[in-house]
Amino acid sequence: MTLNPKRLSQLLLLFLLIFSIKLSAQGYLMKEVAIKEIKQQPIASILNKISSKQDFYFAYNNRIIPADSLVSVSGFRGTIFSLLEQLLGENYEFKEVPGYIVLTFAPDKLTLTAEISKDQGTPTLVRGYVRDIADSKAITHASVYEKDLLVSTLTNDKGYFELKLRNYNGSVKLTASKENYRDTSLFVLADVVVNDKQINKSYNYYPDNGSNKGIEHSRFARFFISSKQLVQDLNLGNFFAASPYQISLTPGLSTHGMYSSQVIDHFSLNLLGGYTAGIDGVELAGVFNINRKSMRFLQVAGIFNVVGDSTRGIQMAGIYNNVLNNARGIQIGGGVNQSRNFSSGIQMAGFANFDKTAKGLQVAGVMNKYNTGKGATVAGLTNMARDSSGTQIAGFLNMGGDVGGLQVAGFMNVAKKVKGPQIGFINIADSSDYPIGIINFIKNGGKSIALSSDENLYAHIDFRSGGKVLYSLLGIGYRFGSDKDKYLLDVGLGAHIVNNKRFFLDAEYVNSSSLNTNPKKDVYHTNSLKVLPGYKISKHLGLFAGPSINLTSLQAGDADKVHGWVIENSINNNHINTTSIGITSGLQFMW
Repeated sequence: MTLNPKRLSQLLLLFLLIFSIKLSAQGYLMKEVAIKEIKQQPIASILNKISSKQDFYFAYNNRIIPADSLVSVSGFRGTIFSLLEQLLGENYEFKEVPGYIVLTFAPDKLTLTAEISKDQGTPTLVRGYVRDIADSKAITHASVYEKDLLVSTLTNDKGYFELKLRNYNGSVKLTASKENYRDTSLFVLADVVVNDKQINKSYNYYPDNGSNKGIEHSRFARFFISSKQLVQDLNLGNFFAASPYQISLTPGLSTHGMYSSQVIDHFSLNLLGGYTAGIDGVELAGVFNINRKSMRFLQVAGIFNVVGDSTRGIQMAGIYNNVLNNARGIQIGGGVNQSRNFSSGIQMAGFANFDKTAKGLQVAGVMNKYNTGKGATVAGLTNMARDSSGTQIAGFLNMGGDVGGLQVAGFMNVAKKVKGPQIGFINIADSSDYPIGIINFIKNGGKSIALSSDENLYAHIDFRSGGKVLYSLLGIGYRFGSDKDKYLLDVGLGAHIVNNKRFFLDAEYVNSSSLNTNPKKDVYHTNSLKVLPGYKISKHLGLFAGPSINLTSLQAGDADKVHGWVIENSINNNHINTTSIGITSGLQFMW
């Protein structure tokens, strides 16, 4: 296999340029910028404004970068890297060289796998493959090079390459380049020797799944990570090695040194805090754990855990757990749990759980907040969701969009469309067929005020509100000419059995209790089951009348207050309990 002389000279110039870069020249992409609202301005104009206040310029080809495209920015504060992603999208690559940030079009991605071996007395040999990340097809004529040793080769028609390293010093950084592909690098850690025999090592690329922005975009996590480590993450990308263990004092001060963010460990012990590529086993920390990628099995921290991708297993922190993608298993935080998607298991927090999607049991001392949820959700104070197809239980308030299950709150439920029951003191929804509360405000339901009288000569004014099926009743009763038990409080629950253009039929359970200054002496309680057929005179007016079965309790001397057909009487502790059949009739105003 031979190299084109022109291509080789270009590649060698590129090697020399990369080799001359100093660490102090890096860090442009992680600089913080703030931009006020911009409306319909060319991308080139925005880039010029940024570079005019910095110590670098943007370099790009106008035929590749849509510099003349008009964009709007509704205020921005963050890194230059984040701003470029927002302006250009994910199909562009940003590289740092002294004095410049180079913007290139790189819509495709490579995978690079390699194996390194060394026998005594022979050159170190690196062998591997370069493939397309989307379909795993071999990439031919891709350049693979080691920038420090200035050696290079091209892949064959199977994507295979071999590199001989004659001056191997214990570490290798391979880079694969191909037009319209993002440069892909792989860092091979220093050799591990066991029983004086060299061990061959394999390294792999773990691509992003596109559903998260990574640790480098988390302000909280970046506070504990040095800028050098963040730049290293950008340079090395998603190529990771595996290690049996690592021990660290703080991020950067560990057995893996600055390369800890590229190593997935089976056991990690962080005396204060640690920063690793991921955990496939057990991780323990006195203060915090930060993982670039995923955690499996067990992670425990005295204060907080932050995971850049997913967790599967048990995650516990004294105060805070944050998973930027998917959390599955058991997550326990003394203060807050936060994830993009809690897919299944148990999530418990002393204060709050914050998720974009939540499936499974959530328990929080104060609040659960999520966009979409499925399963049980329990909070001491409030649950807030955009949509929920499970159960919401809160001590004070539930707020949801479309709710497919049960809503139970000590005070109020608020939702758009509710398919299951709503149980609370106040229920508010656009659509809810089964609200159970004292007051219901259902947009597509019904509300009415009725004037009625019963067999015991009480006049009532009652407010009915609810959905298409269930409704609540709240009102007062008054008995003319009575010197005691004059006022009643009416509370009830009803159901619309028939409700058409002219006729309706309702069934109700109503409790009427006396409102007296001395309830021990003046007692009047009636529990009634009523069937109320009615006729609609107009759209808003209706007449109703129907029978009721009443269980009444009052003082023995007031038995004459019970009218209607008395079926049974019993006296207990100077109180008389009466079962009777009566009738209720009235006029109803509906809207």
